[in-house]
Amino acid sequence: MDWLSVTRVAIALALLTMAAISDWETRTASDKFWAVMGAAGLALLGVQIIIEDLDPLYLLMLVPIGWVFFDMLWDRKGILEEGIFWLPLMLYIASAACLTVLVGLFYNSEDLWALLSILVMFVVYYLMYIFDIIKGGADAKALIALTVLIPVYPMVGGFPLVPVPEGMAQFVMPFSLLVLFYGALITLAIPVYYVFYNLSKGDRKVPAMFFGRRMDIEEAKKKHVWPMERIEGQEVSVSSVPQSNPVEEQFAALEAKGMKTIWVTPKIPMLIPLTFGLIIAVVVGNIVLALV
Repeated sequence: MDWLSVTRVAIALALLTMAAISDWETRTASDKFWAVMGAAGLALLGVQIIIEDLDPLYLLMLVPIGWVFFDMLWDRKGILEEGIFWLPLMLYIASAACLTVLVGLFYNSEDLWALLSILVMFVVYYLMYIFDIIKGGADAKALIALTVLIPVYPMVGGFPLVPVPEGMAQFVMPFSLLVLFYGALITLAIPVYYVFYNLSKGDRKVPAMFFGRRMDIEEAKKKHVWPMERIEGQEVSVSSVPQSNPVEEQFAALEAKGMKTIWVTPKIPMLIPLTFGLIIAVVVGNIVLALV
């Protein structure tokens, strides 16, 4: 059994489970979970480079990976804000220098491109968050931290059931992206649940019945939900896309319109399906690449 894989999966599962519990209770998760996950990932990545007898220069890769990751968690002023903020500037210069050296020396090495794929996934998840494909900042940070902790497909005992992709094939769909894929599949159960729930209540408003349910405003104020109904001029419209206005203001506007019961959609604690997605990815493996 690959002890590195077991260690990585155990750490990821423990931290994601704790973060998921926090997400369920408060719809928030502390950055401390991701800091610990990322730090553990960097340490284990260094160990892996050493025990696989790679060129020690590969350890330089920990500089850009580590700096970009922790800068994501650092609530700092801009590099050129109020003068020059030298510390992050110098760290980005050092990271660029490390990347230049490594690419110059090992540009045709599969090991280097495997490490570079970690930084590529940082950018992918950041863009997915910016373009609202990933809704929560904690979800994006969780996936980025998971990329550092488990950069390659883990082997745990007789799992995964589907053989691990060989060589660069596994970086076509990195492990953390597979976790997101399975997590997203799990969330598809939510519209199915709401369809049957609303049909049982006699609520057949389309498309609202696929994304939420009717609820008393006073009850909704105490729940982790967004109003689907909104005031536009003198009319009330329904949308499954959350508004940017504070929820309290939305409830107040609806109450001022004389509404007592409204359609609401849940604030999905996405870290829960991501945790189950991790388990499925470890046990089952990548069925997408297997089918292709």
